Amino acid sequence: MMYTNMMSTLKPGKCRYGLMCNENGFLIDDGVVARIDEDSFLVHTTTGGAERIHGWMEDWLQCEWWDWKVYTANVTEQYAQIAVVGPNARKVIEKLGGEMDVSKEGLAFMEWKDGKIGEFDARAYRISFSGELSYEIAVPASQGRAFWDALLEAGAEFNIMPYGTEALHVMRAEKGFIMIGDETDGTVIPQDLNMQWAISKKKEDFLGKRAQTRDHMASEDRWKLAGFETVDGSVIPDGAYIIADGKNANDQRNVQGRVTSTYYSPTLDRGIAMGLIHGGMKRLGDVVEFNKVDGSTVKAKVVDPVFYDKDGEKQNV
Repeated sequence: MMYTNMMSTLKPGKCRYGLMCNENGFLIDDGVVARIDEDSFLVHTTTGGAERIHGWMEDWLQCEWWDWKVYTANVTEQYAQIAVVGPNARKVIEKLGGEMDVSKEGLAFMEWKDGKIGEFDARAYRISFSGELSYEIAVPASQGRAFWDALLEAGAEFNIMPYGTEALHVMRAEKGFIMIGDETDGTVIPQDLNMQWAISKKKEDFLGKRAQTRDHMASEDRWKLAGFETVDGSVIPDGAYIIADGKNANDQRNVQGRVTSTYYSPTLDRGIAMGLIHGGMKRLGDVVEFNKVDGSTVKAKVVDPVFYDKDGEKQNV
């Protein structure tokens, strides 16, 4: 009921990306769900969202579905979870030793397993928000610092370094991965983000399903996600709107969309952006103008929001 896509078909040992909407149909969270066993699931929320989503689940359980035999717990503080990412990620983990097979065949993309990595009790998820080869490894919180130090020591020969959220944001945008709070603002539904594939056609019900059938919600006239590349290579300003012809009653330029994420891409050496535009992907190839604070505009071409490694080869090695 929480997710728009099917989770009952997920097998133990496997992971699945899911979208969560409120009862009005608007997207409120995303994340990877791992099935631990027949009766247990572990839910990853968007960054910092665990407390909010746990409260959301409990609200529905206690107020609406009080007779269901379901128990939820926020286990965030029980674990330290570290993403080991990049072309050498597997080599670093293997260097630590232990019993866990983290080869491509031993731990495939969107799988998880428990075991020893070095001396640490670990649960490794083969999931990626960077688009690179990636393992998110959870250890007991008490072992977190020691595991961090062991990773830095093992990775020294590979020039390992911590990377911050801003670097991660650029990498996920290059891959066209959405971010809750950037591509969403409380008025966006999955269909606006071209994510119909994450909405089950088999589920009898889920939160938001009925709301998304309303005329306004199901309309093709909504602003929808696309990618943007600036014509001159510059970076579109945060918060910029896409200008349309004419003016409104307040003598302001009409708009036909807005930027949601905008960055300089060092990989592509140019400004890239994701945004919502009237017509969405039907506008591919169009050149539109984004407003700037000084009154000028910056031109950008409407493109596929997946700017880099479209086939996902880098994360599937």
